[in-house]
Amino acid sequence: LVAACAVDAHSFVFPVAYGVLETESEKSWTWFLHNLRRTIAHPNGLVIHTDACKGLEVAVDNVFPGVEHRECMRHLPANFMKKFKGKVYTDNLWPASLTCSVKKHNYHLRQLYMNPKVKEYLKTHHSKLWARSQFSELSKVDYVHNNLAESFNSTIRKLK
Repeated sequence: LVAACAVDAHSFVFPVAYGVLETESEKSWTWFLHNLRRTIAHPNGLVIHTDACKGLEVAVDNVFPGVEHRECMRHLPANFMKKFKGKVYTDNLWPASLTCSVKKHNYHLRQLYMNPKVKEYLKTHHSKLWARSQFSELSKVDYVHNNLAESFNSTIRKLK
């Protein structure tokens, strides 16, 4: 059971679409997202915020080309910290994500990029938007994580 949720002007989350997938694959996600697109179209300023489900990133890019696709900062640090350990990483990854200032964001990235492997890792494994300073101003939602969707998922977990 999967769901697409939206956030209203009062920061309330509400479901827009549900689907039952055989498996989390590019094919299944593409089917779900095609049906979602039939429902909501492709409005200007649309933001899709996902975690790292198998096949989801490619499906979003195929079904909603040009959409602002954000990656959840709840999952990125967990994966990042498996590869890179140390104070420089813990002191700079979250601040790079949370700041609205491009200058501060770039400062934190420079600290992270002191290890050249970090830049390559982020480019290869986390190429979607994950920092507020990079978000479009068309969307008024500045969440760097999808905790609202996670809360919704925990509510429907019994149904799964």
